[in-house]
Amino acid sequence: MELIVVIGVGGMGTACARRLGSGHRLLLADCDAKQLQSAAGELSADGFDVRTQMMDVSDREAVAQLAEAARHLGPLRTLVLTAGVSPLMAGSARIYEVDLLGTALVLDAFVELARAGSVAVVIASMAGSFIPVSAELERALASLPAAQLLDAVAGLHRDEPQLAYCLAKRGTQLRVQAAALPWAARGARVVSVSPGLIATPMGRLEQSSPEVAAVLANCPLKRIGNTEDIAAAVQWLASPAAGYVTGTDLRIDGGSVAALLAG
Repeated sequence: MELIVVIGVGGMGTACARRLGSGHRLLLADCDAKQLQSAAGELSADGFDVRTQMMDVSDREAVAQLAEAARHLGPLRTLVLTAGVSPLMAGSARIYEVDLLGTALVLDAFVELARAGSVAVVIASMAGSFIPVSAELERALASLPAAQLLDAVAGLHRDEPQLAYCLAKRGTQLRVQAAALPWAARGARVVSVSPGLIATPMGRLEQSSPEVAAVLANCPLKRIGNTEDIAAAVQWLASPAAGYVTGTDLRIDGGSVAALLAG
């Protein structure tokens, strides 16, 4: 039985697990035990084959242990990484640890499990579109060994978590782009998805920010996104229908970035 790994089982993670998990084994991972068990219980009750593991994506050893567990549960079909923290949930240092370093650690660990047909989908954010990054820093974010990533951003936006979040998510997009080559060497693909404002607990929290509220007010499609908007796209990206898509980012934001750039 092929394996679907979903790291981060908030609204988007659980929606993706439900879309992808039928007929496969699911391995769910999260740092929140209550949230993890709730998602696993819900999916198990609906007939999915579910295993769980507690882990923090910023912990190299925990990520390695998850990859090792996955190795013994079946051939990897799809990896979905949704774990992240927002500027209203954490300070800059923690944002870099989870949203930037966590992406690098997971991609590095799971490329060893990739095989022909495997796909990794990493959730980034439209926030990555809103920060100017020098060519030198972009190269560092894309290609530095994971152990050096936090040094590359040390001191940047230390007291500005919103900007740190934008930089971390730009780093996520770049990390996925660079990972296309080692994943392709194993016959596998890797892509990122950059959601706009989505109706998850994190998204609702973010709406309290005047900046985010302004983005929503000017969204061309005049609505907040939902988890199914993201899960449907992830399902397509993970399917053979998207077999020529790798090393790139798909923005799913209702046109918000386009409106801001045009304006």
